[in-house]
Amino acid sequence: MRAMRKGSRSAGRSSRPRASGSGREAVATLGRPSLALLLLVAGLLLASAFVAIEVQRSALARQAAVYRADIAAAEATHAQLAADVAAKKTDDYVVNKARDYGYVLPGEALIGVQQETVAPVVAAIAPAPSHLQKWLALFFGAR
Repeated sequence: MRAMRKGSRSAGRSSRPRASGSGREAVATLGRPSLALLLLVAGLLLASAFVAIEVQRSALARQAAVYRADIAAAEATHAQLAADVAAKKTDDYVVNKARDYGYVLPGEALIGVQQETVAPVVAAIAPAPSHLQKWLALFFGAR
């Protein structure tokens, strides 16, 4: 009975058509283009991500350059203001400012000089001759 079972099993196998070979071919036919398409999509996705990162890096670099220029301008302004403050802290500046407001040091005298005002010059402008006077002067001479 055992032999019969083995025989029946082997007989059953040989009578069925083999579907595994045609299934593999179907999977290979659908799988390769799908895999190629998947790889293409993944490559495009990675390329677009790289381009986006590079564009963002470029924009940040430009913005950083603008900030560096602003910082340099602010430092130059700060240096100029610091020099002005240092100049205004000197005794000579304070004395000159006090003299501008009319103050004098002990032992000094304030002398004011008044300049003569010049009278404005009024120029008399003769009226321009009329057209008739110009024609008369042309034909009959100047009168």
